[in-house]
Amino acid sequence: MINMAARMALRAYPPSFRERYGCELEALVEDTGAGPSVVADLFSGALRAWLRPVMPDESAERRRRRMQASVATTWVTWCAALYALPVLRFVLSEEPWPTPDSLRRLLDVAQYAMYGAGLVLLVGALALLAESSRTGSWTAWRPLVALIPTLPTWLIAPLLLAFASIDPVSYWVGALGMLGPAAFLVTAAVTPAVVVTRCRPSAKVLRLLALSGVAVAFAVTTTGIACAATLAMDTDDAAQLVTIPLLAVTVAASAAALVSSGRGAKAALHKERPVDLDGDV
Repeated sequence: MINMAARMALRAYPPSFRERYGCELEALVEDTGAGPSVVADLFSGALRAWLRPVMPDESAERRRRRMQASVATTWVTWCAALYALPVLRFVLSEEPWPTPDSLRRLLDVAQYAMYGAGLVLLVGALALLAESSRTGSWTAWRPLVALIPTLPTWLIAPLLLAFASIDPVSYWVGALGMLGPAAFLVTAAVTPAVVVTRCRPSAKVLRLLALSGVAVAFAVTTTGIACAATLAMDTDDAAQLVTIPLLAVTVAASAAALVSSGRGAKAALHKERPVDLDGDV
């Protein structure tokens, strides 16, 4: 029997992969069991499948799926980099010496690049929303409902952390105050990517979204460089405990954004117009 974690890992694969290999992979998991190592391998395979999605033989639909996977991947990487920037600034603010001007300027460039990429993504989201209003495909937006239960945890987190700082016994209250925003941030990164996949945008909107991935890749890469520069400073051990994981996340996000956006842009700039498909995945 497949447990909940394994089912979530199987659903994390791109639709094109699930259509072609979903039944076989599910049967394999049932035969081998769904232990922690198997679940970890499934999530790792899902990430690789998003970077190199399985495409049908038809060239037009292949390019369409490529753009769709690129849009979802670049959104997740943008969210990861967006979360890293405030943490970097907090780490630098805790250092006893002033931040070098060059690093401060690099962080400013990364921040403005992330905001600019966010505006580009917003334009694409509005275009997708306008198209959904015309076609009436609102059911594809249902995954965003998952943001509702996690939003209160983000709002009450400061109160929980303040209470935990007053009462030393309330360790778990402080942990809850940190896990709540984390749940909201993860949900905010995943659910819009699912919406884009389920909406099946038209070729025109999908091309706009895919080309916006180039701006996202630039912004995410700039954030990764800023994180590496922060780690290169003579920071204390406590700061390195934060910057090293951030560096790993931003480097992985930068690599994924560069690879996926490049493939998506190549598909978007192809002369032949991708086909439009109706219906949800």
